[in-house]
Amino acid sequence: MKLQKLAIALAVSAVLAGCSDDDVTEVNCGEGSTLIDNVCVVDPVEPVDPVECGEGTIKDEETNTCVIPPSTGPVDYYNSDNWETINPDVYASWASTANNTPEGGPTDLLEKNPVLVTAWAGYGFAKDYNRARGHHFALTDVIKSLRTGAPVVGHDGEVVGEAMAASCWSCKSTDVSRMYDLVGEARFANQSWSTWGHEMANTIGCADCHELGEDKLRLSRPYTARDLAKVGLTFEEQNHLDQGSQTCAQCHVEYYFDGTDSKKVKYPWDHWVPGEKTNYAAVVEYAGNDGLYEGYSAEAQLAYFDKIGFKDWTNAISGTPNLKTQHPEYENVVDKDSGMHQDFGCVSCHMTKMTNSEDQEYSNHNVRFDLDNVPSDCTGCHTVGGSNDLKTKMADRKAEITEIRFGENGVDARLNEVHFKAQAIWTAKGVKGIDTGATIAEAKANYEAALPSDAEMKNLLTMIRNAQWFWDSATASHGIHAHNFDEAKRLLTKAGTLLDAAIVEADKLLEDHGSTFTYDATNYDSKSKVQPLAGLDLEKMQSDKAEFIEKRVEKEWPHTLK
Repeated sequence: MKLQKLAIALAVSAVLAGCSDDDVTEVNCGEGSTLIDNVCVVDPVEPVDPVECGEGTIKDEETNTCVIPPSTGPVDYYNSDNWETINPDVYASWASTANNTPEGGPTDLLEKNPVLVTAWAGYGFAKDYNRARGHHFALTDVIKSLRTGAPVVGHDGEVVGEAMAASCWSCKSTDVSRMYDLVGEARFANQSWSTWGHEMANTIGCADCHELGEDKLRLSRPYTARDLAKVGLTFEEQNHLDQGSQTCAQCHVEYYFDGTDSKKVKYPWDHWVPGEKTNYAAVVEYAGNDGLYEGYSAEAQLAYFDKIGFKDWTNAISGTPNLKTQHPEYENVVDKDSGMHQDFGCVSCHMTKMTNSEDQEYSNHNVRFDLDNVPSDCTGCHTVGGSNDLKTKMADRKAEITEIRFGENGVDARLNEVHFKAQAIWTAKGVKGIDTGATIAEAKANYEAALPSDAEMKNLLTMIRNAQWFWDSATASHGIHAHNFDEAKRLLTKAGTLLDAAIVEADKLLEDHGSTFTYDATNYDSKSKVQPLAGLDLEKMQSDKAEFIEKRVEKEWPHTLK
């Protein structure tokens, strides 16, 4: 009402100021006012009804809108940003992992080495396999990866395009341990991958390795604690250095999950004797004297899988009941004859000590191996430019491994050859594979149906399975040239020996069954050549993934892709 009176007064004053009793001028009123007795009067304004706010929101009186109130509950320590005040230097080093991505983007390892497509045909890694960018990008990369498929909601309300189990989140987000606490490990694991996408907000961070809001180390993944205890390495009984390494073992290990025990993550460590060369032949009652099961963790794990009759998948090219090694860095380090390096752990080289502006020491949480910033304990022996120069030593080791894999008669080339020769043998036997028009699923089903009654193929494919297991145990282990160089050479040499025998057997079977197949390596020298031979349509997979990101991730999931 006061505003109306004021407006009237101003309007009257304006009219009187411009008029005399003898000079009456017609007045035109603007929008929101009405002419009354040749005076513009402001129209009355209807009062605005106050909004009614729902549960979880409160009314902002100034804007008459509903807002989420400031949190008054406990600090969300699954979000690493909330650790900044606890230790600013450590937080800053963790946050700097955002700068670890290569300028040109992640390296496409399938393009770099197309043999990987053949080796993993019919498995997710044949679709997409890039060099890791580091912890900061772990959550983004698993969401964007073609391996995880393109699960979208179909017309009937059901999710289609699901490719992975929920446990594939296990090493990518602090929210996994939060969900274990919230719904239980079994309920979380016994779902499909996209079921929990709306809960995965935070990438690898503080809560994965530390008690919430504290410096104290912890194992946030219960499966790691269980399996470490199996091999006598109970977390609580280790010193601080070894506990640090065991927090890394929550991810940097060989693991698997199947349809049992609610699809929980498991480590195949039941028979492993850490650090001791052991013959595990008795585990599977193997009578051979070729040393197949004699060695370290790789042999222990192969014996474990063979005993339970496990395979990760059927290779879509050869029909081999394959195993996929993940990244057994922890096992390689533990198995190493450390000698003078026995007082070193993962954090010694990957989380080196730093000093802040106040000369206070802290651990660098930009987790990587920087040859320009090695621990001071190393420089006494590994003097720059000396005979034991660390950069030179690492380069020489990498070169030797590369020669074993890709040199003349290299292991990788032989692995590719034997898979395609096995496919040709199946074709000669009348079993339809991708090469004769079958889809991935059809080829797998055909091989799986034929294999139990085919003794000669069972023998050949077992050799391929074993060879690929040892090859993968070396090549999938990040930094094995530094962690356990001798083990890398041993595993690759063992794989090569098995492949030699497999190729001899394959050549015999090709001849026995009248096959005219001739292996030509130039037919398999690029990702673009091999993926179609493995039944894959890269453009469609990329299109489906883009649609999934647009329709689900960007609309429903909390993580911002980087």
